[in-house]
Amino acid sequence: MGSWLSKQLEPSSAHLVYVVLSLFLICYAFFSDFIRNRLHLSEPPLALLVGIIFGPMALNVLDPESWFWQDRVNNANHTFDRSATQEAARVVVCLQVFSVGLELPKAYFSRHWRSVGMFLVPVMTFSWLITAAFVYAVLRTEWPTALIISACLAPTDPVLAAAVLQESRFSTRVPKRIKHVLSAESGCNDGTSFPFLYAGLLMYQGLSTGTVIKEWFLETILWQCSLGLLVGLVIGHFANRALRIAERRDWIDPASFLVFYILLALLACGIGSSLGLDDFLVAFGAGTGFAWDGWFAMKTKAAHLPNILDLLLNSS
Repeated sequence: MGSWLSKQLEPSSAHLVYVVLSLFLICYAFFSDFIRNRLHLSEPPLALLVGIIFGPMALNVLDPESWFWQDRVNNANHTFDRSATQEAARVVVCLQVFSVGLELPKAYFSRHWRSVGMFLVPVMTFSWLITAAFVYAVLRTEWPTALIISACLAPTDPVLAAAVLQESRFSTRVPKRIKHVLSAESGCNDGTSFPFLYAGLLMYQGLSTGTVIKEWFLETILWQCSLGLLVGLVIGHFANRALRIAERRDWIDPASFLVFYILLALLACGIGSSLGLDDFLVAFGAGTGFAWDGWFAMKTKAAHLPNILDLLLNSS
């Protein structure tokens, strides 16, 4: 009986991910109002705790290194392929920053670009350098290594501001102007951290100062960031116009209309990655350009799609 039962069971790593993730979201849904309004917590820190408990360092139910494998030389010699996990993370972040751009008020950056720019340039640069100094002093690393680590820590992630940005009794006390500037900054900073990261990487390679400055400015600032943001804005603008025409002429059904922005976020992510651009800025620019006139947000206000998407992606 035992051997027969063992043959029927197929608890693969992917299947266990489905079970753990869905059970967590179901339990969170049951107590979501209590968690948000009484404990003032959002799903990301709780999901992180669940991941640690079920991860390889604790119960070892979920082990990312057993999810995807590829052959290196022959079938007997395998190596862990991290590209699958990396691409999954890329898609999740692109969807999130696109959603942030989508939720901003109409033509937000035309009125508040100075406030967002203050967060992204002087404040983020100061945070990068101070964090690097602490890493250099505490961890005893080389200075380029400290700059690389601090570039990963300097951006304030959108999930950290979730308690302020999400709808809860606590968030109603926060002025909308503060919510909007935090949301805009959190959507931009994942992409704008690339110049800080590449500055450390180029220095780590031991290149000359002139070569570092040239490659950093031409490849990172102009190509990846500036062109990436421009491409995203163009994609979002023309997608908005195309969707308006399709909706006006009854070419698109309601279900496709609601999921259109998810498909557009994936398109922006794919185009940005294929062109070697900053795909996070491409996705954020696409979301901002798509929702610039406020038309799509007004059409889908009752559906709460960004909130539903955030719940799934933040936990995943």
